[in-house]
Amino acid sequence: MTAGSVPRTAPRQTAPDQRSLRRRFHGVVLLAGVGFGLTAPFTALLVTALGGHPAWAAYVVASMGLSLLLVDVSGTRFVPRLESRAALTASMLVFGVGSLLSAVTTSWVVVGLARVLQGFGAALFMGGGVLLAVRLADEEEHGGAIGTFNAAWFAGVAFGPLGGGLVAATVPGADGLRLLFAVCAVVNVLGAVAAWRLLPRVPSRLRPRIGLPRGLGVRGARRWSVLVLAGLGQAVRSGLALTLIPLLGEQLGMGWVPLGTALFALAVADVSVMHFGTRWADRRGRRVPLALALAWGALVTAGLAAVGDPVLFTLGALAAGVTVGATWVLPVAMTVDLAADREPALAAYRIASDVGMLAGGLLAGAGIAAAGIDGALLGMAGLLLAGLVLALAVGETASRPTSAPPLEEPVPLPPIEQFAVLADNQDISLTPERLAQAHAAHTRYRADLERLRALPLPFTEPVTEPSTALAWIQQGGRP
Repeated sequence: MTAGSVPRTAPRQTAPDQRSLRRRFHGVVLLAGVGFGLTAPFTALLVTALGGHPAWAAYVVASMGLSLLLVDVSGTRFVPRLESRAALTASMLVFGVGSLLSAVTTSWVVVGLARVLQGFGAALFMGGGVLLAVRLADEEEHGGAIGTFNAAWFAGVAFGPLGGGLVAATVPGADGLRLLFAVCAVVNVLGAVAAWRLLPRVPSRLRPRIGLPRGLGVRGARRWSVLVLAGLGQAVRSGLALTLIPLLGEQLGMGWVPLGTALFALAVADVSVMHFGTRWADRRGRRVPLALALAWGALVTAGLAAVGDPVLFTLGALAAGVTVGATWVLPVAMTVDLAADREPALAAYRIASDVGMLAGGLLAGAGIAAAGIDGALLGMAGLLLAGLVLALAVGETASRPTSAPPLEEPVPLPPIEQFAVLADNQDISLTPERLAQAHAAHTRYRADLERLRALPLPFTEPVTEPSTALAWIQQGGRP
């Protein structure tokens, strides 16, 4: 997420207070990540445990995309302008209420409605969390603040599958999953209390407004293709990581703890690729790593369709995490690469991602209904291959550094006598004291002048630095 202008930062505090405040904030983010991640890969399993068909489980998982899409389309000037502490508190309360509804119901339809409600909580948290991270940081630290926020968030999310499997295993059957959703509700309520008690109130200077986003500025086949790749990334996350892989583990008869361990392995690979893959892509470009991730994902997904052993399933889930992470972060980098204006481009990216989340679940459900889980996996492999063809057609989007033009020969430092000649040629009368001052000023800033001359700026014109210094002195040191 980004914005054209950074909202007002928190009131200035001493360095120890600021560090303590940031630690409390990151602790709240970590707790929220655990709360949001506990049930994410188990939602499809709760639907089937309550009697729903696996195809409907896929549709329920995808239903969160409805609320995310609604917020991203109509709330681009609402969520970022909310008071940050209130936004984070409300987000976790809303998500917790959704988890509680899933815990107490015996109908998978209610689970679907609760999933939509949780989407509103997730949208509030991501919008408010990133902005509070920025507001608590100095201007020169915004990039690092967002990176630390993401690290704390995804560390909590990655722990979720393992913790969820351990909790669900304490009670057999659907009751274990319902207990897990109840625990998730409690964790989110605790997170909301922590956010309200530990975080500062940091309002925005702008009034929240609900309305459609301004022009997204998506023009050209390459930009539209990148948005399709962004949607594909969310379709892989929704359809593969959160639906087909958990349902396949259930089909293999895996218990909650082994299944949670396999999903934890997927999450660790996912988060690791998101964290380290972008750095590698910044150095090597986007096309090659994205193409490799898509090809790898197609191979792994097709292999999962033939897996009948829990150990191989766990290894396959770990391998699939590479593609899940890469297809999330690389398209957003490509979107920024091609953007003339980043803010509307990222708004378009978020909308494309929401559509992809919906489409991924719908396609997974359709595949399950038509050919079962194994057939749906093969269909997902085909979708990844189509993404590979599109990625190769888009080509490289990262700008390559151009070689700097050869540096001009440095202008020799003129002696003080030459300053006198230059002054005389320009009809400038200087006392010896002023002449010495002009020469000293030029000598002092000589290194800076040479660095300026070395800059490859085509609009700069050559200047006679000694003459400029003389004129400046003649005016009494005023511009």
